[in-house]
Amino acid sequence: MQYLGPCEACGKLNRNYRALAAHLRQRPDAAHQDLSSRWHQWRSKYRATLRCRKCGQLWEISDKSDHENKRCPKCENLRQTLGKRRYERLKFDMAPDTRQVMTESGTKAGWDGLKDRHITWTMGDDLTWKVFEAFEAGQLVTKTIHDLGITYRIYVDILSAIMGADEYKVAHRRRKEVVGATNVQQAHAKWAAMSSDDKAAYFQKHFGKGSALEASLADALRQVGLTDLVLNVWQSLRVGSQLCPREADIKIAVGDGRKVVVLCDGEAFHGPRFIYGPPAARIADDVATAEAYFDAGYSVFRYSETEIHSGWALKHLVDALARLKSGTTKLYRTWYPPEERAA
Repeated sequence: MQYLGPCEACGKLNRNYRALAAHLRQRPDAAHQDLSSRWHQWRSKYRATLRCRKCGQLWEISDKSDHENKRCPKCENLRQTLGKRRYERLKFDMAPDTRQVMTESGTKAGWDGLKDRHITWTMGDDLTWKVFEAFEAGQLVTKTIHDLGITYRIYVDILSAIMGADEYKVAHRRRKEVVGATNVQQAHAKWAAMSSDDKAAYFQKHFGKGSALEASLADALRQVGLTDLVLNVWQSLRVGSQLCPREADIKIAVGDGRKVVVLCDGEAFHGPRFIYGPPAARIADDVATAEAYFDAGYSVFRYSETEIHSGWALKHLVDALARLKSGTTKLYRTWYPPEERAA
């Protein structure tokens, strides 16, 4: 079929259109992009191959409305010129394989231009050894199937035939364990190499949606006229002696450049009822975070889930904002351990 086989730009063998698509997608140079443009233009045009019910010959159509035609143009012309009875008496010699195709597929060709509708391989051929060599070299499975233009099923079948099904399963499991451990090590190393600002940006991108608890308090604030607020802001903050990424659930502008940070605590995740580890360590970290915001110039209010749902948090926060606007510099409040003070 057109465009299959060696790539016009680099000579790499593409056995099917899936492999060709991956090959072109991964190569941004001008030669491959020109080939990609021509290939997509060719694909956009409708074409199909039909087999004539009368003479058994193949013909190609480019108009989708012709896809139900049962006679090729030559036989259709004979049908119009000879008349129905004379046309029906006409007999054409067809090869046995042609008659078989017509029997199996009716009036359709049963043929798309490919001699082999699936990729074929035999033990010891070039494809089997390329797959085995890639596996032995530890090459990624996705790279192997893309480079060779095969499916994952063929990849597994070839290796199972060479190594034996059970041995391949054991080797495949061992490779997954090694690759998994390597990926974990690389991920930890990459994370350790990131700056605090980079980590904050990562959390902002992946975990910046917030929770229903924060959204409910923000909605209540808007209903009482406080609209100058933003939710779920991750930033780099000095906690103790280290810069760490931290999230402000709600930030509210007070005026004169001052801002309030509101922290909304689900009680399964914070405080004495913390269920995912030692509560004391979690409480200490929450206090350190609140102190870090306070030291950075923010007024800080940490409310529990119970306080937010009861409406007490909203009343307390509105009163505190009024105090800040009347002249108080900064306020600090946590629900556990209970503490409230002004700067």
